[in-house]
Amino acid sequence: MTVLSIVACEMLEDELVYVLSKDLEIKQLFVVENINSLRFVQKLKSEDLKPFIFSSDSLYPIVSESNRRSSDSFMKLFSNIPIFKKTSGALNKKKGQQLTVIVNLLRKDLHSDIDHLQSEVYRNSKEISKISDGILLFYGKCGYSSEKVQDDLRRLDCPVYFLRDNERNVVDDCVSVALGGNEIYTKTMLLGNGRGAIYATPMWLSSLNETDYRSTVSFKNISKYLSSPMYSLLCKINNQNYKDNNFHRNASDFAKIFDMETIDVDGTMDIAINSYTEAKTSVYENMEY
Repeated sequence: MTVLSIVACEMLEDELVYVLSKDLEIKQLFVVENINSLRFVQKLKSEDLKPFIFSSDSLYPIVSESNRRSSDSFMKLFSNIPIFKKTSGALNKKKGQQLTVIVNLLRKDLHSDIDHLQSEVYRNSKEISKISDGILLFYGKCGYSSEKVQDDLRRLDCPVYFLRDNERNVVDDCVSVALGGNEIYTKTMLLGNGRGAIYATPMWLSSLNETDYRSTVSFKNISKYLSSPMYSLLCKINNQNYKDNNFHRNASDFAKIFDMETIDVDGTMDIAINSYTEAKTSVYENMEY
């Protein structure tokens, strides 16, 4: 069984749901249970996916033992058959491509302290690497920009893959993912003609789904710099695959609260789906049969 683990930012929740819903090769899908996994699991189920949810303390031993038993049973079944030597490569390849995906979704408010964010990304990656054949970091550079974290990630027990755009550049952040790459991100910035802009996706505005947005930590944090008249533009990134039905209303409410003009731009799932497919393909190719 091939295990591809994904350490992801809650901000990219919708993109992750989309790519997992399109992968028919997934045999087992596990989600690490934490404070923000409930909504993610509900979205997965809305796409007819059936994830298993465990705490990390319980999940990692379960996956490790499951893979060990699968390997042992396979070897016992075929080891005494003469033709096994000739067909073992093909059979093992098929076995290896029975894909297990493990998702550990980290909360978006970790971004309030970048050092702490990167420490958590590395800590969770290190922990999950012990049972993984590869790890896809569903983060932009914000999750691992420091040289120390990058060096530490290279020394993990399995390969680590990153979200990249069509130019093979690691994406800057979740906005770059939503827009389709760093170059498109730069071009979109020019639409403001020098005005400061906020780039909105459903998850970026998800705090508005709460009862009293003005009392949330998110509102208090963002008000510190949105009080500046420089920020006068809300760039709403539209994507028909987003899962939040409140997005358009939330964007309108946010623009009113902070007296912003709204412009609409098209989003894409290309970076998410391409990076996931590339990571999965690479893990398959690196498997030792």
